[in-house]
Amino acid sequence: MNNIGRSVYRSARKAPAAIIFACLLLIAVVAIAAPQRREGREGVILILSPERIQRDFGGGNGGRPSPDAQCEYGFVAVGFHVQTGEFFNQAWLECAPMRSDGSIGEEHRITARTGSPGGRPVQDAYCREGQAMFGLRGRTGASIDDAAGVCSPIRDIADRHDAPRADFTQVIARPHAGGRPDQVTCPPGSVITGFRSMSGEYMDHLWIMCSELRRTY
Repeated sequence: MNNIGRSVYRSARKAPAAIIFACLLLIAVVAIAAPQRREGREGVILILSPERIQRDFGGGNGGRPSPDAQCEYGFVAVGFHVQTGEFFNQAWLECAPMRSDGSIGEEHRITARTGSPGGRPVQDAYCREGQAMFGLRGRTGASIDDAAGVCSPIRDIADRHDAPRADFTQVIARPHAGGRPDQVTCPPGSVITGFRSMSGEYMDHLWIMCSELRRTY
């Protein structure tokens, strides 16, 4: 065998070893990177912004401004209550503390009421355990006809998807509800922390108030 032949033979013998080494190196890089990706998500700390953004749910044009129903700072809405007569009269939120890992604490507090005094039955609507409200859906016309909370786990909301996985609370409705379908959600990455209303003899119009989930490490 001449020198050229011997060189080609040695190169052919070395090629499989080089391929095997490259594969092992790739596996090692992937194994190192995977824990880092997991740690990156687990290392995210969530902080609730003290600023609130108003979003319109719907209703009529009458009434006058009522006091807001606002969760305390650091608390998020996990349900709501409505006192009804012939119409929605007053609404208020049930709030729970948000932990920095996105979980929700067990201590619940209720807000002040927004709307007009009146009515008798109080109806309740709750998110599933571990979820917070980020929207409302229902029917409105000259007032609020019915409403249900739109809920999702805090982590899903914080990922800022335009449409996080959603569950719904019970529907709260006034007697003989009509109206047209309406829905409102917070900006991506935000949760409900308040209600705002215009009211006269009953609640004419309703807004949600949203706070951003800020991410840090």
